[in-house]
Amino acid sequence: MNKRVKDQNLQKQYPWRFRFKVKLYPEDVSFHIIQDGTLRLFYLELKELIVTDEVYCPPETSVLLASYTCQEKFADFEPEIFHSSLLDIDCLLPIRVIQQHRLTHSQWEEKIVDCWLEHKDQLREEAMLSYLKIAQDLDMYGVNYFEIFNRRVVNCGWG
Repeated sequence: MNKRVKDQNLQKQYPWRFRFKVKLYPEDVSFHIIQDGTLRLFYLELKELIVTDEVYCPPETSVLLASYTCQEKFADFEPEIFHSSLLDIDCLLPIRVIQQHRLTHSQWEEKIVDCWLEHKDQLREEAMLSYLKIAQDLDMYGVNYFEIFNRRVVNCGWG
């Protein structure tokens, strides 16, 4: 516990990237998460889990969550300053969803923008909280898998 981060046996790649790893998931995020900093970190962690498909999310819900991500990141949709290079679909939707439906980039963009327009005048914190309220109802919300080995040295997941 007295070792500094630099003294640990880590890869010598700079800059180091630290991630907030959630261990306890609140049942009701709107009631249990009070501070803006905690809200932001929890939002970023859950967004990462959904986009990397560690937490399963249906395609329709994925598009809705992507629209809340856009509202959080860019604020209200403004067609005069919006251009298609703003949206990185791979960072907004799980790869499984993109491959399953085989829509073009512009078709995904159109679906996300349609939902994004409904979030007009929503503040950044409100968009993150709305994202978390939807995400807390997902089946895999709060389930963490840990890699374990049984006596036969078979790799298993425990959650």
